[in-house]
Amino acid sequence: MIELDRDAMTPLYVQLANVLRERIRRGEIPVGRRLPSQAELEVETGGAVSRRTIKTALEVLVAEGLVQGVQGKGVFVIDVPSGDSQA
Repeated sequence: MIELDRDAMTPLYVQLANVLRERIRRGEIPVGRRLPSQAELEVETGGAVSRRTIKTALEVLVAEGLVQGVQGKGVFVIDVPSGDSQA
């Protein structure tokens, strides 16, 4: 389960990107593996965030060069974050 703090000053999409980045850094989602789908992430967050929020979080990771979307297949890890990268 992904716990996000709606009352925090940090936007939900940034919190979600941070959680996913940390999972990649720890090797829970290794390079070459698919990230959970938007629907799966929606379930993991207990429906606390919209699909748009999830998409924005994934866009942050794409912009960082950590993941890449593959049409019809999903979003895959292509690199591991270095050190203390935060959005």
